[in-house]
Amino acid sequence: MNRPYQTVVVSLSALSVFVVLAGCAAGPDYSPPLPPSLPSSQFSSGTGQAHAALVPGAVEVEWWRTFDDALLVTLIQRALAANHDVGIAAVRLAEAKALLREDRQGFLPQGGAALAYEQRRLSKIETLPGQPRQSETYRGTVDAAWEIDLFGRVRRSVEAGRALAGSREALLRGVQAGVAAAVAGTWFELGGIDAELAVVASIRQSQRDSLALVERLMSVGSASELDRLRAEALLRTVEVAMPELERRRAASVNALAILLGEVPQTFSLPAAMPVHEALSVRTIAVGDPATLLARRADIAAAERNLAAATARIGVETAGLYPEIQVLGSIGLVGGSLDAMGDAGMQSSFIGPVMRWNLLDRGRVRARIAASEARAQAALLAYDQTVLRALQETDDAFKAYGSAGSTLGLRLLESAANREAAHLARLRFSEGEGLYLDVLEAQRADFASRRALAVARTNQRLAVVSIYKALGGGWEICAQENDDCGGARAITRSRFAKQLSGRN
Repeated sequence: MNRPYQTVVVSLSALSVFVVLAGCAAGPDYSPPLPPSLPSSQFSSGTGQAHAALVPGAVEVEWWRTFDDALLVTLIQRALAANHDVGIAAVRLAEAKALLREDRQGFLPQGGAALAYEQRRLSKIETLPGQPRQSETYRGTVDAAWEIDLFGRVRRSVEAGRALAGSREALLRGVQAGVAAAVAGTWFELGGIDAELAVVASIRQSQRDSLALVERLMSVGSASELDRLRAEALLRTVEVAMPELERRRAASVNALAILLGEVPQTFSLPAAMPVHEALSVRTIAVGDPATLLARRADIAAAERNLAAATARIGVETAGLYPEIQVLGSIGLVGGSLDAMGDAGMQSSFIGPVMRWNLLDRGRVRARIAASEARAQAALLAYDQTVLRALQETDDAFKAYGSAGSTLGLRLLESAANREAAHLARLRFSEGEGLYLDVLEAQRADFASRRALAVARTNQRLAVVSIYKALGGGWEICAQENDDCGGARAITRSRFAKQLSGRN
């Protein structure tokens, strides 16, 4: 009865040399890539100097709150909870974490129980004289196999799985930040369209009054039919702008509905949209260029993809070396169910097995070369992602500076044109000047007031672009109670726990 245990001791002693060597893993060890040379100065708005509204400091996490717009905050919260792109990214993160748990099972023994019944009938030639030709065998075994990760195949697989999960987590943060920026941008576009509609409505009423004035002057002989036709043409020019603005508004409302995970045909805005004349954000904390690499979700995802690709080189490299396993089995064998309880029917086995696919080395080396190529591609993708991030950030800052300058000029232009239109109407009503001067002044007033509304919208969109380029909002799911799993059907509390820490 002691022989199986003696076999275990002897077999494990034979493996001791291999176990001592199990501290190294095949393939290259991963180290994060060196960042490119970054300017030490602050990002500028395009003039060569830092913009006055761009100040050092930590980038706002929930940057949308800086606009002091309660409806915008509500919409972004609803989008993070119900957006389907966020939900898809969260599910893919859950998939990656499940695959990582599967990879970690490689450190543990594998196996299970088996029950077998065999009935066999021998031929006359195979049967000894006096022996029965038919026999029955009952077998019950528990088998186990444990791979000794001598060359790190399992460890590299776990490294790759952990890196993939990190990449999916970063992609989820990126989708969340992108959705927040899209909601804010769409909301500001809606506000800008409403401001343009208000301008068109105001100018239309003014043009109707002008047309009525011209018609009264015609009745007393102080205006001509040409003046009346010109006044009517300008009125129609103003009115024709409304259908296109209403179409754009409907399209923006539908886009907002999709971001919030709702059906466009049944979606309605939560409340009447306020029209803000001035932007409430006065300064924007931009940090510094170096910390941009730590904030941007796409850079983090590219770095994790590189780590995963590097680990997979080790997985394939391990195929060049032997695979060592410890196999064990314990069971009962008998000619009947009753006989299986006898002590003599017990069987056991434990011992090392070495498999070495020497004839497949060509295939293995080809897989290693392919893995190395994928790692090189991942490194290039990382570098390209960093460069694009720097480009987007620089473009966003310059666009913000340009939008601010344009808005200032549009304010002066609109004020001048509005005053000119007022004076032209006043002079014409008093019998001085030509009506053509009134028409030109009103056309300029109409165009400048619409351009001013567009400039205000562009300034708000430029602020959104800055925060998006800076990676603002990248920690929006770091807290357990955050409701940002997306696509309401997902159990958000479970994803919040997963996002609270990396495996």
